[in-house]
Amino acid sequence: MTDLFDIARFVEASYDIKVLQIAKLTNKTYKLATANQEFLLKFASGDDRFLMKQLYVHKELPDVVLPIYETSNKTRKAEYEEGFAYLTDYVKQSPMPFESRVRDYGRLLNELHLATAVSVDKNDDEISWMYAADYGILEENFKILEQMVNHYEMKLSRSPFEWQVLMMYPIIYGMFRRSDESMKKFYRLLARKKQHLVSINHGDVNVANLLPGSKNNHLINFENSYFDLPTNDMLKFLRHYHQASSTTRTIADYLKEQKDQLLVHHFFMKSTCIDLLTLKKQLSGNALIDISLFNEQLAAGLVAMRLYDEFFEVKKPVKKPQSKKAAEET
Repeated sequence: MTDLFDIARFVEASYDIKVLQIAKLTNKTYKLATANQEFLLKFASGDDRFLMKQLYVHKELPDVVLPIYETSNKTRKAEYEEGFAYLTDYVKQSPMPFESRVRDYGRLLNELHLATAVSVDKNDDEISWMYAADYGILEENFKILEQMVNHYEMKLSRSPFEWQVLMMYPIIYGMFRRSDESMKKFYRLLARKKQHLVSINHGDVNVANLLPGSKNNHLINFENSYFDLPTNDMLKFLRHYHQASSTTRTIADYLKEQKDQLLVHHFFMKSTCIDLLTLKKQLSGNALIDISLFNEQLAAGLVAMRLYDEFFEVKKPVKKPQSKKAAEET
């Protein structure tokens, strides 16, 4: 369907509305206008279960998530060729600086997670399986770190990349130690509670999926949404936007609002375990490229480590200054 007239007739037949104007926005999206409302028509293919997730979130957060309108036969999608289309509101975008987008997107993710949170039970076997998987990831990454360091230490001539790995070893080791501590806290608490929260994760974590309107900002594109621990979204948020100045405070505010400490421990367990397994597969032998890949893996972990210390490190007591008389006696 590329002809605008055909698309307009398709919409009128599917939704019992009279299309007065139609404009192509992208290959898959069209702006429609009736006598008293503007709509956005989106074409999709594959799994359509995200429609029900978006409807569920819209019910909980009507000012944040756009509706999906019923067709004339009381469904939420209009079949066409090998795919389907759905109709939602058209929102005219307002200009928004990047840093503001990052901050507001993180805030809306928090609203999404809080509004859709439900508790799921976990039995001992499930908890044991989860722990084995997470511990295996941490153990494998630690082994890779030790292998790299031992190998590079034995070399008489080292590349700039190898020197950097050796210099950053204490910091990476500190990250893994924090990941291990968070893992212990997470699984001890989970073993006691036998349940944890899951929420709808946006899935496609991208500030482009924040639609800034004149009245409200909206979350769009739920095609990759799923139910799981909500901190999965924030882990992607950290990895994608660790360079933004507002990211650290946005994540800190998010974590402080979590009533379930399991989520805080889960975030730090995952975020401070940098993925050396993937890095090892990506290494090219070109020192500059390898340093760039290494820094990209390291950067998000450094932000997470600073956040961890802000949350959990015991602050040293501040000594009161001595009086002048006491100082003289000393």
